Amino acid sequence: MATDSQGEQTKGSGLPAERPPSGAAPPAHTPPPKRSKTVWRRVRRVLLVFALLLALLALTGLLYQSIASAVDASSYPPPGKLIDVGGYRLHLYCTGTGRPGSPTVILEAGLGSTSLEWSKVQPGVASFTRVCSYDRAGYGWSDTGPLPRTSGRIVAELHTLLVKAGIPGPYVLVGHSFGGLNVRLYAYTYPQQVAGLVLVDSSHEEQVRYPELRPTAGGQLTVCQALSPFGIVRLLGLANGIAAEYPPTVQPVVKAQNDQTRFCQTVNGEYAAWDESSAQVHTARHPLGRLPLVVLTRGVEGNFFQGNAGKQVDAAWLALQKDLASLSTNSTQMIATRSGHYIPLDQPDLVIAAIKQVLTGKV
Repeated sequence: MATDSQGEQTKGSGLPAERPPSGAAPPAHTPPPKRSKTVWRRVRRVLLVFALLLALLALTGLLYQSIASAVDASSYPPPGKLIDVGGYRLHLYCTGTGRPGSPTVILEAGLGSTSLEWSKVQPGVASFTRVCSYDRAGYGWSDTGPLPRTSGRIVAELHTLLVKAGIPGPYVLVGHSFGGLNVRLYAYTYPQQVAGLVLVDSSHEEQVRYPELRPTAGGQLTVCQALSPFGIVRLLGLANGIAAEYPPTVQPVVKAQNDQTRFCQTVNGEYAAWDESSAQVHTARHPLGRLPLVVLTRGVEGNFFQGNAGKQVDAAWLALQKDLASLSTNSTQMIATRSGHYIPLDQPDLVIAAIKQVLTGKV
């Protein structure tokens, strides 16, 4: 007799009923729908509270950064003039008095530095000639400029700045680090306006071929750029690594400038264009004849490649520095035996002496 029950069919057929295998887990039970919805509501509530806290912190950080930046701008006005170079202004600070026909000294800072990098050098140079430092676009008191931030664009901006400020050539150009690339390209581009060069532990267009000499701060700069709008860089002092090496009266201004929201963005912009800047200098390179040239080279590692303080300077760096001295037949190379990369801060008197030597026309 047929039935709807499998067990009754088996029994009716005379076969033993099937049983679950020994040790098998009992059938799973689905949680009650009501309990599942309650758990999910609690999770969503926690996530919402967490998101609101993050938003509140971000808003607080933005407000803190905005107010602190405004206070800094009010507390530290520019010591020089702001000159329009085509829809944005660059800060130019000139001191001293030059003799008739004497070249004006132009100071070009390194990557991530402002005119304040020359705070130990400019007063000494101003005692015997006219000297001007300036802030590249995006640094210090200057407005942000257009991208890409290549040496070619920087040279064009500097040329426009000097023309509009009414500072005629010839110039003695002094470039530190990345600034060395820039002043060399200026000399190649406007040779009639350059009376001499001082390269202060200058970058070299071929250093990109040496992994140990290639700048490697890209990841840090990206993080810095992301955090700075929210005041985290300012709060933790993440961009003030060498501020302590500046004169005490200048240190608060250096920190205020490095804490600006745009600071990391500006440094990152120049860093991103490093290869293109090197290529521009490589293409323009040619012998400088008897142009007075002094090459200052650091004598010890430190305050550039972090963690290398006191170690021997890499042989590749010394070779590239020697190559820079070969650009002119009227040149000399000096080793700053007590300096790391920041010779203008470590041994400013050596930079001042080099400038005075170039002004004589014989090195």
